[in-house]
Amino acid sequence: MPEGGPTRPIAPSGPRLRSDDVELAHFAKPPPGRNQRRSPGKCFVYTLALIVILCAAFLGFAVTVLRVKTPELRLRRVDVKTLSYSTAAAAGASSSASLTAALVGEAVLRNTNFGGFEFSNGTAVNLIYGDAALGGGKIEGGRAGARERARVTVKMEVRSSELAADVDGSRNLASDVGSGTVKLTSYAKMRGRVTVLGWIKRWRTAEMNCTMSLELPGRIVRDLQCN
Repeated sequence: MPEGGPTRPIAPSGPRLRSDDVELAHFAKPPPGRNQRRSPGKCFVYTLALIVILCAAFLGFAVTVLRVKTPELRLRRVDVKTLSYSTAAAAGASSSASLTAALVGEAVLRNTNFGGFEFSNGTAVNLIYGDAALGGGKIEGGRAGARERARVTVKMEVRSSELAADVDGSRNLASDVGSGTVKLTSYAKMRGRVTVLGWIKRWRTAEMNCTMSLELPGRIVRDLQCN
């Protein structure tokens, strides 16, 4: 070769790789750690987390679905169907009163359970005047579906004859009848069975404790309140 002429680079002795071959070789390499087994510590953590999640889900299911609560029973309206009353002077300074009435009320049974509530026929209702009974009635049987509000008919009768043996009660009743307002308390215990998912059955007793004022001249019931 003549001196001073251009020199050529010496070609590598091995085979030359094209750019396509370089890319294929890069993607052909397995990602790091794929063929490595997961450590036992990570498996234990995953298993423990899964158990905690399942326990929390079951606990929430048990609290919201499987828990059986006592339904609520409240009077919403009372109508006077028949009413008769009178006062008369008795011997001495005392006086007596006669009071009879037929009342029909509508109660609301609120069942918050995820199962139906069935109650038997003839639940007793007590009408209380002061500390003594002044009549009573009953509630017809029925059923309130799951998470449902059912309307219940309540029939009651007021009978002043039940106060005949109570001198103080009779005297107070005569005074209230003379004023035109008689305050009454309606109390009942409704026993029934709640069935959840077809196999969980629990007995519960719903209580009704309501006060009302029987307005004699207007033949209406006012100031109805339930605890």
